[in-house]
Amino acid sequence: MRRRGERGQALVEFAIVSIVFLMVVFAIMDFALLLQSWVTVQHAAREGARYAVTGQVACNGVTDDRPACITQVAKRATTGLYGGGESGSEVAVSYESWDYENGFADPPKPNDPGAQCDAIEVDVSYTYHFVTPFLKALAPGGLALAGRQRMLNEPFGPCSS
Repeated sequence: MRRRGERGQALVEFAIVSIVFLMVVFAIMDFALLLQSWVTVQHAAREGARYAVTGQVACNGVTDDRPACITQVAKRATTGLYGGGESGSEVAVSYESWDYENGFADPPKPNDPGAQCDAIEVDVSYTYHFVTPFLKALAPGGLALAGRQRMLNEPFGPCSS
């Protein structure tokens, strides 16, 4: 038999425990989305670099500009991200090349897809914004994610040595 002062005890305990439980569940979901975003950014960098090393200059007949095609292919690989995709204003793509003739000399040439046998590095960056309120309060500006892939341009002819 319950005493008169313990009537709402179970309800209060449930309210306290359910709030903590839901915060943990949403934090797990948020970190799963964060991991998915990071993998997507890595994939986009790899896809951009794979396209870049082929030396193609036309992507789907849209443009004959190789740098624009590299950016388009990398952004297309970010379709699963919020603000991603081909028009992905939330996704930044950059690339640099290293000249094979000079033994991959530094400094690299920014925004240059390189010539045959040059190394090219494609960088994709994205800022992940948490959904869970208490995680959003910890990182109000979001969390910067970056993917980077470096490959060697295919020899469209003989490489100099």
